[in-house]
Amino acid sequence: MPKGMETEQIELFFPYYVNQERLLDIYAILNGGYSEFSEVTASRSAEKTKKGKADVSFSGFKIFNFGVGTSVAGEIGNSNGSNEEAKERKVHTVTSVLSKVKYELANRKMLVDIINSKPGNFVCLPVNLSINSIQLLLNELADIFKLTDEISKLEKKPSTKSSDSKELEKISKAMKRLFDGEEILFQTDSYAIIGNIIESNLYQSVTSDLIRTELKCLAQVKRVFPDGTELMRNTIFSKINEPESKQELIDALKGFTVNNVYDFDAVVVPSIHDKPVYQLEIIALYQ
Repeated sequence: MPKGMETEQIELFFPYYVNQERLLDIYAILNGGYSEFSEVTASRSAEKTKKGKADVSFSGFKIFNFGVGTSVAGEIGNSNGSNEEAKERKVHTVTSVLSKVKYELANRKMLVDIINSKPGNFVCLPVNLSINSIQLLLNELADIFKLTDEISKLEKKPSTKSSDSKELEKISKAMKRLFDGEEILFQTDSYAIIGNIIESNLYQSVTSDLIRTELKCLAQVKRVFPDGTELMRNTIFSKINEPESKQELIDALKGFTVNNVYDFDAVVVPSIHDKPVYQLEIIALYQ
């Protein structure tokens, strides 16, 4: 067993979403910082390392050599009679770095209960997420209408969905994004949390893996709204100050989603004002 690991309780888990840049920042702070590290790129012929940043990666996630652990050097004779030096060095994957960060935050009592948290605090809590996005719902509806229209053509039946699909696409294009990513939402009777997820941070998963799934969320609190706040901050929709105007569009969309005929990844919640809302910087979602 490597030095130091005997005191740690190893937890096996599977990450679905990892904000790699934030994670490495926290890892460096907890470990006194690293001035230099290697990113390891594995190929079929050999394992190569390059100091600094590497151009090659696997789905945007890498293996890191932080120069930690023991190094063992010795001479090994090969078939040609010459000697080669064998060295052993500990490396970390993104998941093992996440494991160490989780352990250190808990061990140093830096994790705060979400109800008592303030901006800057770290939290780790169970969640069951929804994507709170009117634009995503519009896109999902448009795609379904296109599909039903094509099925109607095959069955040679008249369909009114084609015009509906075009109208929804127009509205979706007008719903200008303010920044990349999708807003996620989780609510309990006592509080709600919101955050933003970016597709490039998905770890061997797809966005639908994060929805309606029991997950653990490691995050840092960015803002606290004690009396609630307006939601859907990632599109121009959040700039509409009149609740009536928002509700008219939402009610129109609900007409398409009644009777649970379709299953949507998106929900549309324009605001929460009956409980505290915590805006999080999500570091990882895992199970």
